[in-house]
Amino acid sequence: MYHPALLPDFPRPLLFAHRGLNRKFLENTISSFQAALEAGVPGIELDVHLTSDGKLVVFHDDVTSRIEKLAHPEEPVRNLSLEGSTLAELRSLPIGVQIPLLDELFEHFGSRVYYDIELKSRSASDSGLASKVADAIRSYGLEKNCVISSFNPFALRFFRGAEPGIPIGIIWSHSRELYWFLRHGEGALIAHVDFLKPESGLAPHLPLYLRLSGKPVIPWTVNDPATARDFVARGVRGIISDEADLIRQALGG
Repeated sequence: MYHPALLPDFPRPLLFAHRGLNRKFLENTISSFQAALEAGVPGIELDVHLTSDGKLVVFHDDVTSRIEKLAHPEEPVRNLSLEGSTLAELRSLPIGVQIPLLDELFEHFGSRVYYDIELKSRSASDSGLASKVADAIRSYGLEKNCVISSFNPFALRFFRGAEPGIPIGIIWSHSRELYWFLRHGEGALIAHVDFLKPESGLAPHLPLYLRLSGKPVIPWTVNDPATARDFVARGVRGIISDEADLIRQALGG
């Protein structure tokens, strides 16, 4: 099977700001990503949902309550479902103006950064998310600037069918929110992925079959500079961090 190269035009280690500089700015917003760019971080990691009216919105959670409380603790919480709401409904929230469309993100940043786009879907069926993301990437000519990742191996398979030339990577952790049969990287076999994206505590303990695969590893979320340096010394191809500006300095970027 053909496996596209992992962002070959960019120097190693790759470095992604996890939802932007999310400890200084509201996560997954233009401001958070812009701050990462201005700090010299070359990559951004973001999450994409498909709304009920077919729009690609950049948002992490399945519902809006956590970010509503974080951004406007004095306001009542409406707790809208991302997939069950229209863009207009999401934009009617106090946080709505800060929820970007993927198109808006691409228009703003273009090829000035590289992107790790996480597909947010809990379904084993094709919702249309993967193909719409592929279309958006192609429409902005950003195929060489993007990788795609997900906890959901089926979403990755759908993306591979829509766009075989962009690398896909499986995410996993020991979280009980993840199906038990996906907590050790098994999704790599289901989706035939190009890279591995384990939770940082699991990165040094990859199952033997994944170590032998030789696939590039990009752990998340690495916020300690010494840990980041150790990972790079062990041969990881990239780092995803909430403190990407500090990690960049620690790695000599």
